Amino acid sequence: QVPRPRRGRSSPAPGWAAPAMSAQGLPAHILALFTPRPPPQHLPPQVTKPQIKLTGCAEFVEFCSTERPPKREAWESPLERKQRRQREKLEAHRAEQKKLIEEYDPHKDSNVSGDPFKTLFVSRISYDTTEKKLKREFEVFGSVKRVRMVYDQKGKPRGYAFIEYEHERDLKNAYKQGDGKKIDGRRVMVDVERGRTVEGWLPRRLGGGRGPGRQGKPSKKNQKKKQAAEAKEREQRERDREREKTKEKEKDKEKEKDREREKEKEKDKAKEKEKEKDKEKEKEPEKEKEKEKEKEKQARGNRDRKSSRVPDASPSRDRKDRKKRPSRSKSRERTKKARR
Repeated sequence: QVPRPRRGRSSPAPGWAAPAMSAQGLPAHILALFTPRPPPQHLPPQVTKPQIKLTGCAEFVEFCSTERPPKREAWESPLERKQRRQREKLEAHRAEQKKLIEEYDPHKDSNVSGDPFKTLFVSRISYDTTEKKLKREFEVFGSVKRVRMVYDQKGKPRGYAFIEYEHERDLKNAYKQGDGKKIDGRRVMVDVERGRTVEGWLPRRLGGGRGPGRQGKPSKKNQKKKQAAEAKEREQRERDREREKTKEKEKDKEKEKDREREKEKEKDKAKEKEKEKDKEKEKEPEKEKEKEKEKEKQARGNRDRKSSRVPDASPSRDRKDRKKRPSRSKSRERTKKARR
């Protein structure tokens, strides 16, 4: 074997090839990075359509008619058609009802008879209840003169009847005590006859009627629920009141504290004033002493001025004057005694 000559790092030997890298032993997730991408999807070549040459329509204007076009027919959607039909039905029903209201007169009705102020109206009757049973149930309140059940054209009961009593007091008892009475498993509703007693009253078929009627007593469950709700409301009100009271008490306490603070401030101000007065009193004797000193200074200045005005004398005369003049210390003591 002939040794290969050494060369620099930048220039490999001519004809020398690097060894091929092997992917054996590498994990799968690393090998997946080096897998080739799928080939691109083959698409057919795009066909370019020839453009259509457009021309004007001015040549064909002569063939068009110059008359006005016909009126456009209004198109109606299914929802609008349904609403229109409902509106027409409602208007027809109202017109028919208006005619019936004008013709309605309970006093001229041939089926109605008896005294209206002694007649009781009973509704919500079971369809199995007969006139005999209804009379037996309402004879408890007084003697019944006549019972009239209302039937439809086929002869089936409509669920209400009219009971005529012999006395008006029996009607009042039945009106007060008969409401909610249970007959054949149904609770009936009781009222006076309003067609002939109340002016302008209309039955339910003509858009009138009495309404829901007298409501019976609520059940025990509903009563308990109402009581619980009322108890909660009371507790909530009491809590709110207690909160308001506590807030008011806190406000009162804060006001009292503010008053106490103001009183303390006033006391401190009064003490400061007293201290200032005491200081002023202590300073008064010092001021008096200063005033006395100023007076003495003034007196000395006056004396010096007088002495300067007097002419000079002989020395023997000066000696005599000195003997005659008292000493300054003695003159001071005399002035102090005189002031005292």
